[in-house]
Amino acid sequence: MRTSNHSSGSATELLLLGLLADEGMHGYELKRRIDTAFGALMTMSWGSLYPALAKLERRGLIRSEATNNPAFDSRQLSGALAAELALLQRGEQPANGRRNRKVYTITAAGQTSLLELLRGIAIDDDRTFWFVLAFSDHLTEAERIRLFERRVGLINERMRALGELSPRSDSLGQVKHGLEYRLDAELQWIERELKDLREQPTLSR
Repeated sequence: MRTSNHSSGSATELLLLGLLADEGMHGYELKRRIDTAFGALMTMSWGSLYPALAKLERRGLIRSEATNNPAFDSRQLSGALAAELALLQRGEQPANGRRNRKVYTITAAGQTSLLELLRGIAIDDDRTFWFVLAFSDHLTEAERIRLFERRVGLINERMRALGELSPRSDSLGQVKHGLEYRLDAELQWIERELKDLREQPTLSR
C-alpha cells in the first residue's frame, strides 16, 4: 500500500486548493460548494473553514483580496450565530450598508502543492480518495489509472478482510454483507472507468 508523509489534515488542504484551482471564491461560495458537492463525505463549519484558509494563506498557497460588494445578498447570512461570528472575525462586516468580502485565489505555489497532494497523498480513507478523484483532471491519464489501481488494491484488501470475519449475530452479518455489496459495486464501477481510460488515445500524454 502506498504511504504518504502528508498529515491527516492534508485532505482538507487538498479540497480547498482543488476548489480554488477552478476559480477564485469568497468564503460563503467555497462553503456552499463543499456542502453541495462533498456534503456526503464531510461537513465543514465556518469555524473550521476560515482558520484553514488563513493557514493556507500564511503558507503562500492562496491569497485573498478584499472586494466591495454593493449588491450583497442578505440571504447569504445563515442566521446561525457561529456563521455570523466567523464572518465578522474575517472582517467581512457590512460597511455603510455594503459588505466587504475576501475573494480567495490559488497561487503558483498552491498549484504546485495541489499537484503534490494529488500525486502523493494516501488514499486509505474513502474521503481522501474521492477528493483526489474530484480534482484528478490535473493529473495525466496514466496517473489517473494508477489512482484507480491503488483504489482497487485497497478494495481487494478490505474484501479479503471482510471474508475472514465470522459475524456473531444476524445484525453484524447484515453489516458485513452490506459492506461487501458496496465494495463490489465500487469495484465494478472502477473497472469500467479503467477500461475507458485505457482506451483513450491520449494515454501516452
